[in-house]
This record gives sequence, structure tokens and C-alpha cells, in this order.
Amino acid sequence: MNRRLLSMIVAMVLAKSTFALDVKTDRTWYLAGEAMKVSVTADAVIAYAELCDTYGMAAGVVIGLQEGRGTGMIELSSNLHSGYYVLSAYTRDKAQVSRQLVAVVNPLHKHEDDDIEWVKIAHPDSLSYLSSDPFPIEQVVKATSVRETEGHVIRARVRNVYDGNTFSGNQIRPSLAIIGKQIHYFEGRMMNDSIAVFYTYGVQGKRPLVLSAVSTTGVSLPIELISPFANLIPKRLPHLVFHYNRSEVEARSIDMQRHQMAIAPAKREIKIGDDADDTAVEGVPLDYDETILGTRPDLTYNLDEYRQFFTVKEVLLEYVNCVTTRKVNDVLQLMVRKEQGSYDSSWPTMVFIDGMPVVNVERLLDYDARRVHYINIYSGQYTFGNGIYNGILSFVTRSGRLTNYPVEPNAQYLVYEFPQ
Repeated sequence: MNRRLLSMIVAMVLAKSTFALDVKTDRTWYLAGEAMKVSVTADAVIAYAELCDTYGMAAGVVIGLQEGRGTGMIELSSNLHSGYYVLSAYTRDKAQVSRQLVAVVNPLHKHEDDDIEWVKIAHPDSLSYLSSDPFPIEQVVKATSVRETEGHVIRARVRNVYDGNTFSGNQIRPSLAIIGKQIHYFEGRMMNDSIAVFYTYGVQGKRPLVLSAVSTTGVSLPIELISPFANLIPKRLPHLVFHYNRSEVEARSIDMQRHQMAIAPAKREIKIGDDADDTAVEGVPLDYDETILGTRPDLTYNLDEYRQFFTVKEVLLEYVNCVTTRKVNDVLQLMVRKEQGSYDSSWPTMVFIDGMPVVNVERLLDYDARRVHYINIYSGQYTFGNGIYNGILSFVTRSGRLTNYPVEPNAQYLVYEFPQ
């Protein structure tokens, strides 16, 4: 009986330790430009791995976990300086952060930040190895205050003091939109006067997105994505003594350069709003879906079936009968109605183009209508976050990538990798 009880206790301890937060890499040292394979074990659905030096985050990856385990690839920039970095792994609902030292060697470029001592191995057939001063690798920190239980969480910083005005959190409406031919839009929640949190769901893979923040007075505020653990940047790092085998370094350097050439097309940064559609190869826009919240549009205009005009304003005047304009505090807005209904001005209409909320209607009206494929009108009331809207007006371009669209100056456009 005692033996059976002991076996049960051992099994329970092993099961609990299986999900302890842990991070491992596939190598002890890396060349700048190589891919780092990161394995994470944690009792969570999503984990984050960030590679930092004393200046900031050098690279990172979001890792989806299956039964508490997952792997991800961190592409190391070929411009990284030589020296030690700290790889930190964490989840949003755990206080413990697993950390380990990672050595990065750049034999092709010298940097002023290099902190490395090259020591050639006397015996060519011996293995390369590293030596360093002792360094604590475990740390506990306070995590048109969030837990990832229902979806992926994204944080952003809003500049609430702008153009001589100061806005409190309840005066700011942050939003996140996935760029593409369908609408996937999230309104964020202000945690305080400058930090916005977005609870996203139903999106996977690398997607182009836009972050924006608008005040209740219609002012567009600067916004940017932030890391949830900025305090993980190490204050000091040990000196790296690199005992190297020349033939090994040269062979890996050749493989690294081949790897960089192979991934070069996918590394092109997305240029939302650019003329050339092929510049957005890294982020994949969402495919066209005419339904929003399970509802089909009340009216759809396929502009291929009409005579082409040069501006959206001309199209709305000539063909679209259920859209009108109004001014609120000297700000132009669009309104929609049902085909046989009347306009309801109690709440604004949400206007999108390629999934991005339109802040400046004047820019939209001047946009080249020949790039627009569909205009969809959804009547009725819709709720996004804390906002209530009377109807949705959605413009869908042929590329789904805001081609040549005059984007908002204070918004942030980027490619973000959502966990699988």
C-alpha cells in the first residue's frame, strides 16, 4: 500500500514538473543570420520568447503550445553584434520567467558593441565551446494583468499628450484591424491613460494589421505595439570568450549565407498603401468574405458592373443610393440606411476599407475608385468593443492591401505573427 501511494506521489510530481516554465535552444551558440529553434514548456496556450541584450529586444517569436509544449523559430538578424544575449520565455498569466544565456557570433561584421574574445582551439578536431562569468538565468517578475484565456492578447502604447492636448483613457478609442478583403476588427480597452489592450481571436499566421487610436473629439493619436515585458532587458551581460574551430565557423558561415538567400524574398517588409501589390508578400491579407458577424450585406455594389469613375465620391453620387454624408463638429462622416429605410443619426456608421477603419472620410472620397471592387452596406446596429454603430459601410479593393491608399499618419502598420 505504501509503495502504491509512493508511486502515485511520484507520478503527481512528475506531471506537475512537466508543465513548469522552461525554455531550450537547439544550439549552444549561433552565428548572426542563423535560425534559432526555441522549445518552450509551460502550462499555457501561448508562450513568448524574446532575445534581448542590454539595449533592447533583438528578436522574438510567439509560440503556440499543444498540451503545454511548443517550438518556434527566431530568425537572427545578420547585423547582430557578437556577444551574449538573454533568451526569456514567459506566458502572460505566470509570474515566473525562464531565462538562459545565448551566445551570438558575427564573423562577417564588426560592431562597436561587440563583447567577444576570440580564442583559437589548438586541436582542430575538438568541439567549440564557450566560457563566461556566472549569470543568473532565472528571474521572477510581476506579470467602413491580462490573462490569455479566450484569445491572443496584444498591447500597445498610445501617446495621450498630443498637439497641445491631454486625453484621459476614457477619451481614447484604440482599435486593431486585420488588413484584407474581409473585416476582422477589434476595439481595444484602455488599461490607463496610455496602455491599450486588445483581445484578439480567430486570426492565425502572419497578417498585416493596423493599430489606430482616435480621441472622442476625432483626433488621431500616435500608437505603437509594445512588448508586455519591457523590464526583462538585462542590466548587464557577461564577457563572451569564444573558443572557436575555424573550419566549423567557416562551414556554418557558408550555410548561414545560403539560409539568408533562401529567406530573402519572405523577409521583405510589407508596404501597406504601396503601388506594387507584390510588396506585401510576408503578410497574408484575409480572403474576401461578404458576411460580418454572420450577416450578409443588405446591398452589394460590384463596381465591375458599372461605368468606372475616378474617385469614390463620384461612385457614391452616381450609383450608391443608401449612403449620405453629414458633418459632426465640422468632421465629415458617412451614413448608411436600408434600401427603403431612413437615416438614423443617433450613432455613427462604421466605415472600413480593406478592413481598416476610416478616420478621415475626405481621403476615402478622393481615393481612386478604379481600385475598388466591392462596396458593401450593412444596416442595423453593430457593437465593436464599447462602440455602437448604425450600420457598416465596407469598401473592398482588388488587392485587399490598401494599394496606394493615403494611410493615417499616426497609425502603425506592421506584419504581426499570430500564434497557430
